[in-house]
Amino acid sequence: MKKIFYNHFFDKIKEYFSFNSVKKKVCVAVSAGLDSMVLINLLLDIPEIEPEVAHCNFSLREKESDKDEIFIRNFCFQKNIICHIKKFDTLSFAKKNSISTQMAARKLRYDWFSELLKSNLYKCIMLGHHFDDSIETFFINVIRGTGIKGLLGIPSKNEQYIRPLSDFTKKEILHYAKIKNIKWRSDSSNQDFKYLRNKIRFILSTFHSFSSSFHNGFKKTMDHLHDENFLIEKKIKEVHKKITIKKKDHPFFWKMECEKIRKLEPLSFYLFKLFSPYGFNDIRSMKHLINAQSGKQLRSKRYCIIKNRGYWILVTHQLLSENKNKIYIIPDLKFIETEKMLLPINIKFFFNPEKKGQKDMFLLDFDKIQFPLLLRTWRKGDFFYPFRMKGKKKLSKYYKENKFSILEKEHTWLLINRNGYIILVIKNRLDDRFKVTKNTKKILGIICSFYN
Repeated sequence: MKKIFYNHFFDKIKEYFSFNSVKKKVCVAVSAGLDSMVLINLLLDIPEIEPEVAHCNFSLREKESDKDEIFIRNFCFQKNIICHIKKFDTLSFAKKNSISTQMAARKLRYDWFSELLKSNLYKCIMLGHHFDDSIETFFINVIRGTGIKGLLGIPSKNEQYIRPLSDFTKKEILHYAKIKNIKWRSDSSNQDFKYLRNKIRFILSTFHSFSSSFHNGFKKTMDHLHDENFLIEKKIKEVHKKITIKKKDHPFFWKMECEKIRKLEPLSFYLFKLFSPYGFNDIRSMKHLINAQSGKQLRSKRYCIIKNRGYWILVTHQLLSENKNKIYIIPDLKFIETEKMLLPINIKFFFNPEKKGQKDMFLLDFDKIQFPLLLRTWRKGDFFYPFRMKGKKKLSKYYKENKFSILEKEHTWLLINRNGYIILVIKNRLDDRFKVTKNTKKILGIICSFYN
């Protein structure tokens, strides 16, 4: 049993690393419990691995938590392993952020792990989750409501987080620990029925008496679910590509065609799979947005879907509001030549340009320009006199008539004269008050473009 267990474990490790003469530096999350203590002991028996230990003291079990920390410190000292310890005030963090104690501990733990990965150049962080943990997660997600992805258990690998014991049962791990005389500490909170996972663990303990093949059957079920999820994810990628007109990551921007979204079948399924990663879970509201009038929005915690004519535009709240209340000052023309990169757009000025009417160039009467000029986005009440039109027009009405999306409105810059008059709606329209006339003595050409 001992040799079979170790060989199986070593085969799992080889799935993650290609072994050579260079040792692989990894960090192992060790709680002092059975699973993580077996994991660190197994890794110490692999010459190609150089493990270090990370231990979280969540200060949730008073003296018991401190004794776990001392146990880990002593173990690492005896084995000559580098040990990282972090003590948290988990209850205060949970209260401050209005989250459960378990969620607080999880966030604190993984935030710290991320810091360790960056500062220590580990190949990965290894965690002691096993197959029984995946079964428990399956039932937790069933109770809360989930799709296939929520039934897959805990992944054996997730980016830089690896769980080498994911194929092993609790019974197998316990048996190995006893054979190898591995010491560990029990966590009293595992017996506390206020936690859903502990209730499920107790119920599942009775299932084994029904069938000796319980774990094997569950493993087959999860394997089938993984295969089905693979096919679903492949189809989602195809649909994603089909509905997308334009998408970029920095800054995040996703434009898609409403008519193609409307024709997806089953619509509810696709809406959930495509948009739940961005925090949109209200299927009914998303269906309404497909047929809503232009300008309507749907918001999640970090993202916003904007209906713009026949399109959906998905952006971050930050992108939508990043230019609000920002003002850039252009004190004189010399500033443009020397400090132009301080501005959000590239502006070039030309005196008496030879080629009048050059593409993208606006021609102004220089004598009407008063420095310092300002660059800002629109505000409620803004108006200007559109070039070659009679009378003034509210900027909000101009945007509406020219079918500006909400995103376009918030990212269109205005060049403002010292007296507060709008000189130019950048890349759109000149104010008629600044146009070149027969009385103009000095012409100023302006070309505006966006930085790449």
